[in-house]
Amino acid sequence: MIFAFRKLLLRAAWAPVAVVIFHAAVARTSLRVPLDFPIHFSGGASIAFFAYHALVCFEALFGKLTRIGLHLFSFALACTVGLFWEFAELFSDTFLHTHIQISIHETFSDLIADATGAATGLLLVFIAGRFRKAGGCCGRPTSV
Repeated sequence: MIFAFRKLLLRAAWAPVAVVIFHAAVARTSLRVPLDFPIHFSGGASIAFFAYHALVCFEALFGKLTRIGLHLFSFALACTVGLFWEFAELFSDTFLHTHIQISIHETFSDLIADATGAATGLLLVFIAGRFRKAGGCCGRPTSV
């Protein structure tokens, strides 16, 4: 289990951490609004990438999923994380009196960016898996 956790951190945790660091660097600059969609898109892709690898690395706990099940569950997890991110922004606006959410249109654009980023990220994972012969995360063959 510890081996799987370490492997997951090395293989996939870098992606969401990089997006959060980039978001923090841009959040208080004039680039926040123009980069909002790309940041949410990248966030969706990175969380889907992380979820995919987490499900593979911890299949002893979660059970082995089919390839389509793995992609669908990873997509659902990424969309759920995006939704809870928007909940956190609403909480921040309501109780901390920040002004993160500009409008309902902006909030839904963020959710669309998260979902399209997740779908694109998983498409790239699928394509990469087709070119890789074996030895996915934690030694799982990618042909499953």
